[in-house]
Amino acid sequence: MSTEKKIRILSLDGGGIRGIIPATVMVHIEQRIKEFSNNPEAKIADYFDIIVGTSTGGILGCYYLVPDPSNRLKSMFTAQQALNLYVEKGYEIFNKSKKNGLFGMRQLFNATKYNPNNIERIFKEQLGDLKLNELIKPCIVTTYDMVKGSSFFFNSKDNPTKRDFYLRDVLRSTSAAPTYFPPAVIKNLAIKNEEEAIMVNIDGGVFANNPALCAYAEVRSKKSNEFGFDIKSDKMMMLSIGTGAIPTAYEPAKNPGEWGVIKWAKSAPEIMMDGALDTVNYQIKKIFGVEDNKNYSDNFIRVDFPVKLRENPNNLPYAPDMSDASPENIKKLQQAGITTVEKANEDKNNSDFKPLDNFIMKLVEIGLSNNFTT
Repeated sequence: MSTEKKIRILSLDGGGIRGIIPATVMVHIEQRIKEFSNNPEAKIADYFDIIVGTSTGGILGCYYLVPDPSNRLKSMFTAQQALNLYVEKGYEIFNKSKKNGLFGMRQLFNATKYNPNNIERIFKEQLGDLKLNELIKPCIVTTYDMVKGSSFFFNSKDNPTKRDFYLRDVLRSTSAAPTYFPPAVIKNLAIKNEEEAIMVNIDGGVFANNPALCAYAEVRSKKSNEFGFDIKSDKMMMLSIGTGAIPTAYEPAKNPGEWGVIKWAKSAPEIMMDGALDTVNYQIKKIFGVEDNKNYSDNFIRVDFPVKLRENPNNLPYAPDMSDASPENIKKLQQAGITTVEKANEDKNNSDFKPLDNFIMKLVEIGLSNNFTT
């Protein structure tokens, strides 16, 4: 067992129903954790010290950290149960919640395609009045506060006398993708003044669809005397997982000058949310010293659906639409998750080396005290 201390970070991208891809990857990771730790009861939360997520990644990350009512130091949901949320409830959240009426006429009055009632009810049923600060490990979830006009980071380790939120409101906020769901109107429970307590939030993907840099910055900012060592990249291990996002998922424009308001409204969310993914990945790889032709190093690995298969939407084995939760597409996304795992375990220079499984083994081997806070 290694005695070296490192902070283990899980970063999860946004991407709507394409969250099935990272959720499937996490099922593999949890299974390997059980094998490498020789603990059949091991869960994701046991081997990460902080989870940071955006949109669908925020939902997944929080589900991994929901406390078990019988033992609030252990997580309630397995990785498979988190995946089941998408497989079993995805159609209800998206397809079944689609608003009726002609798109063009409806957009004049309400520029959202889906009614939020189903997703809000599902969060309420599964999470009740659980609060963000009750999660068993540090967790950061992104959103954009439209009242203040600035990015906002829900932090499970915030002082509850200043910031206190129902977990269901946090998840509703981070997943309120523009034109998909209306903004989430929630309350900071710590603020007594009704007007000051109100927040109007949209999907954190508008500024951080890949939250890896947010995760790095949060951990890097911690003071060395809290841990006994300087918090630099060599003292971190980061697993960053994508959702198979593709910048060209929207309908290609032969003549962009002819696009009207409706065309831009339909395409803008994916352009905004997907456009910065490669930039963030490039930056974080430089920080962790990853070679240009690789997606991993000793302390970092980026796992996503293979780039070559997503350069052309016509070659995709699944629908690029973030809201296509048809049974057929859900099956395709699960298979894409399996393909993602297979590709993440390939090394073209060494057929016997499995980068992802090797990284998981290191996560299990690393020792770190349980008093990590953010």
